[in-house]
Amino acid sequence: MKNVAIIALAIACLCACSGPNSTGSTTGASPDSAVVIQQVNEIYEKVIEYYDRTGGSQTVAPDALSLTGTLDSLYCTQDWNSCVARVNAYDASHNDGMMGFFDADYWIMGQDWKDLSVSDVRLVSMTDSTATVELNLHNCGHVTAVRLAMAYNQGEWRIDNFIDATSGYDWKAGMKEYLVNNQNKQ
Repeated sequence: MKNVAIIALAIACLCACSGPNSTGSTTGASPDSAVVIQQVNEIYEKVIEYYDRTGGSQTVAPDALSLTGTLDSLYCTQDWNSCVARVNAYDASHNDGMMGFFDADYWIMGQDWKDLSVSDVRLVSMTDSTATVELNLHNCGHVTAVRLAMAYNQGEWRIDNFIDATSGYDWKAGMKEYLVNNQNKQ
């Protein structure tokens, strides 16, 4: 009987050590694609809820920009937030009230919003600490294919970049190029 108990304990230990979270990675990220898909769905549920609270079709305005800052701090990586902060700091000190880099909103891929939803959320690629997710963003009667670069950051999957796959626009690369080009003009 003791042997059976010891064998059962050994099997339980082996199962626990080789479970879905044991990737050999130092990040602690789960290789389970369902976790990434679930995280993206939960993020966009909250994003849509935030935008719906503003009362429907709106135009990007200072209060909307503070909204994206709130969403960014909750759902984006430190690297994304740092890049956005650098662009906002540059614009605040150089644009004299004129429109800066952000003439559209990367969360909704436009300036206006109405009837926001997402569909067809799917994982394209994944490692222990990064993933690429594609989805269809529905806004104002239009559908935009969006690609999200995800990173396992701060204990969960977070967005590290937004890419408008319909137009091919990479927001993070655009911000970096904007900063380099404008710093070279000084």
